[in-house]
Amino acid sequence: MTEQGDIFDEIAEFNRAYLVLAQRMLRVHFEQGKRQLGISDESAATIVSLTADQIDELAVGGELVCEFRADNAPGRA
Repeated sequence: MTEQGDIFDEIAEFNRAYLVLAQRMLRVHFEQGKRQLGISDESAATIVSLTADQIDELAVGGELVCEFRADNAPGRA
């Protein structure tokens, strides 16, 4: 069970880092951040408005809060 607990801790840490980075990107340049993150206006507005406590709540959900987009991977046409 310890390994699974470690994985959940790592997911939470990743989620926190992702949400804080996304929030900073959107606050600096909303449209560019939205495009780089591949998210909708609604999702972007929600991320910008999150408090630190809300970020922590989302981070510990046990699932990644982001999605990897293979179509935007380097080397893809």
